[in-house]
Amino acid sequence: MENRLTWTHQPYDAIWNYILFLSSKANVKKLLLGQTPSKRRHIFPEGELVEKKSGQIAYSIAQAREYYNAADAVSVATSPLLYFYGMLSLAKAIIIANDPELLLDGIKYHGLTSRPNSDYLANYASNEKAWTLEDEYAVVKPGVFTHLAKITQGIVIPDENVYHLQQLFSVNPELSDTYVRSYNDSPQVQYLYAYEETVEPYNLIICPRTTNKELFESLFPEFVNDFAREEGIKHNQALVYHSKSKITEFPKYFGIYSPLPGGRYLIRGLNYQDGDLTNIQYTLPELCDYIFMFILSNCVRYKQEFWGKIIRGESSGSIGIMNQAISIARIRFPNFILSHFYNESFVYGIAARFQ
Repeated sequence: MENRLTWTHQPYDAIWNYILFLSSKANVKKLLLGQTPSKRRHIFPEGELVEKKSGQIAYSIAQAREYYNAADAVSVATSPLLYFYGMLSLAKAIIIANDPELLLDGIKYHGLTSRPNSDYLANYASNEKAWTLEDEYAVVKPGVFTHLAKITQGIVIPDENVYHLQQLFSVNPELSDTYVRSYNDSPQVQYLYAYEETVEPYNLIICPRTTNKELFESLFPEFVNDFAREEGIKHNQALVYHSKSKITEFPKYFGIYSPLPGGRYLIRGLNYQDGDLTNIQYTLPELCDYIFMFILSNCVRYKQEFWGKIIRGESSGSIGIMNQAISIARIRFPNFILSHFYNESFVYGIAARFQ
């Protein structure tokens, strides 16, 4: 079921009004016990565990709102740190709500670190003159992030994987136009005109909204081996790709995503290391938001002079795309958490759109 929120106030406030319903322990308990209508897969039995979970979830949500309120009240000089802690609290709440056993004492760590795990990163970290916003990074460690990825997307992200900020910008569909203007390069997203998926036998038809096959296949090179392209153009505006017989399930190296404002996009996955192999795993944009805000929060805390130059636009123009990414994550991540509490899709909009 899709819940379409209708209101006269800002979408951000409406989303939080729904989330704050669960800042009451009694309301959380009813949801976990299945007494509140939802499509949740995991319903808990009465007992001590659900009592503990309900209290911890309610407190985490209330705390998250305080962090977001504080972030909204200050400038970008400090707001990313506060937004990250708000996202961390929301992430803990959704993990506790959807993991059969975990409580707060089992998820003490962020799941990301800025400690270098290679000579390359160590050299970058020690050379302040080499620092750029786009090269800032996060390294995966066991903790909230890995639990969140498993709970929400069902994926296991290996420890020690490294994410760089520009890579996160490149797979953010709502930043695609700004990415081109900022870097004069193509992001790893493509507007999707249509797609069709069938089983027995499996077949996937992907129609990216472009007629430039060279550019599309450079952004999604795996399509060359895994899909057959039709010679014609669909409705004069979209390429058409049919999966080959060797493809028996939806590929992991890209995903289909519908941003909250509307539209539908193909998004290429992020690289990650699995031993000596480099794999590509589509990673939900909201998980990327968590990584992105963690990286910014580290800049706020530990690289004050560098951060000051970024936000004043002294060393680059990265402040533009960064501010837009913060604005997107500020709304998108809480909406994501709300949907995963109920296992339903909550869609926000502006008052003019909903009558």
